[in-house]
Amino acid sequence: MRNCYPACLLVFLFSITIHRSLPAQSVTRGPYLQSQGPNSIIIRWRTDSLTDSRVYYGDTLGATTFFKDSTTLTTEHRVLLTGLTPLTKYYYSIGSSSQILRGNDSLLYFKTAPDSNSHVPVRFWAIGDFGHGNQAQADVRESYLRYAQKTKPADLQLWLGDNVYQDGTDAEYQSKVFDTVYGYGNLFPYLPFASTSGNHDYNSICPWQDANGLPVLCNINPNNHTGPYLSLIDPPTQGELGGVASGRKIFYSMDYGDIHFVFLNSELGSYNNAYNWTGVLNNSSSFTSPMLDWLKADLQATTKKWKVVIWHQCPYSAQDNFTEENSVQIFCVATRHHFNPIIEQYGADLVLTGHDHNFQRSYLINGHYGGKSSFTSSMMINGSSGKEDLGEPYVKYVNGPLAGKGTVYVVAGNSSGSNAYSPFNHPAIYYGQACDTCFGSFVFDVQGDRLDGYYLTSTDSVYDYFTILKQTWSSLGEDNVAARNIHIYPNPTSGNTEITYSVTTAGKVSIEVLNIHGQVVSYVSAVNSQPGNYREIIDFSNPCLSSGTYTVRINCGGELIYKRIVKAG
Repeated sequence: MRNCYPACLLVFLFSITIHRSLPAQSVTRGPYLQSQGPNSIIIRWRTDSLTDSRVYYGDTLGATTFFKDSTTLTTEHRVLLTGLTPLTKYYYSIGSSSQILRGNDSLLYFKTAPDSNSHVPVRFWAIGDFGHGNQAQADVRESYLRYAQKTKPADLQLWLGDNVYQDGTDAEYQSKVFDTVYGYGNLFPYLPFASTSGNHDYNSICPWQDANGLPVLCNINPNNHTGPYLSLIDPPTQGELGGVASGRKIFYSMDYGDIHFVFLNSELGSYNNAYNWTGVLNNSSSFTSPMLDWLKADLQATTKKWKVVIWHQCPYSAQDNFTEENSVQIFCVATRHHFNPIIEQYGADLVLTGHDHNFQRSYLINGHYGGKSSFTSSMMINGSSGKEDLGEPYVKYVNGPLAGKGTVYVVAGNSSGSNAYSPFNHPAIYYGQACDTCFGSFVFDVQGDRLDGYYLTSTDSVYDYFTILKQTWSSLGEDNVAARNIHIYPNPTSGNTEITYSVTTAGKVSIEVLNIHGQVVSYVSAVNSQPGNYREIIDFSNPCLSSGTYTVRINCGGELIYKRIVKAG
């Protein structure tokens, strides 16, 4: 026995050594890209057995110019690359210190983000409620790929929540999101994604429904939330890509060139007040939580030109009474009560949500935090189409009485599921599409002082589009070459007022009446005008228009003219 023991021990130790040095047999998930920055990126993948991790990278296909290791033996591989050059394309390979598992592949590349001093055009592709693993999901994906080939590809994919159905399990993510048939397995190696979670993702983190399908509210401290969705993402939580550190994967922010992105969590509702970070069933305007306190600090700190905020449960819906004050959709109502006032206070330009399985897009609005019936004309910053080719782009002023006012809210929740048709009816919503076969995604471009958004259907059509322009507030005057001889009579008035003007150059002409806060209270749609004399009537007898001074703004082919008018008591 004494002679056998060392031999047995030697065999045992040798078997451990052999086991530890065995390479992974195959890659079972990924690779995929996270936390894309100007100087860094995270590459993730999964293998079917334990191994260390290595990423080779360089500027040519199959390059092994540089490499980065992680010595931890794991099946969930994570390698952070640093010291990269902004706006640069790199090819990469993945594997272990002893074997390349996937490389020399034209799909294995990434492009770093622009730095803070770059004002290059960038594109984003947003999908919501997409993880059904069905043909509609694949059709939406293929529609985007054809659109990208005809125009330009996206720099970043955005997940708007309910990223997989039904319960957010790891197996569901594997079969419906990371697969190549219905999912995005062929896109992930080169297209990074940033994301928020939805109620279905959360059913494997902190369930929103019980075994009988009845709704429940989470009773776990959000600081302790774990689960498949949170395990697969790798967002910047320490402010490493810009923004204030959240210290949590459940909500965070990041910069991308001229844009500041904020990813909120609409699922953090609880009967326990200490855990009720979304504020469900709490209508108090003074409500706050760790997430909302962080949100205020983060938005206050950013100096980025554009602010885009993302969460899952939509604050507005024009379909039926989905988001009304007495709706069972208490998370939607809570975001309207508690998220919207903060993000609007700090000048958010665009909000992206899902949850309702359709597409909807609002006007440029501000201050609407109640149900449909509470919407007033003062909340309509711009009640036009937002379409630049009609002479009606949304203008977001950077100074003056309207500085920072106006947000467009988008619901893009039909990237694999759809609602049956019903009429759309909400004063804040400009456009909506819903039917059994209505699927699509949302694409938006940002360059300098403009943002362009497009609703792309699964049948390759762009059914809605809009433009937001950042502009300085012009002083009152008539220093304009397109329109002349503007007269308003009577002025002051308490009834109808006639506006006459001459157009010297053919183009679109629209007329808006602004209150003292710079909000649009009356609007005359843009029309094609040839050179000549024109006359419009504005009704000031509306009792909703109080006595006082107003501004008439004439937009003639993109050139703005301002005139004062007084409503008599």
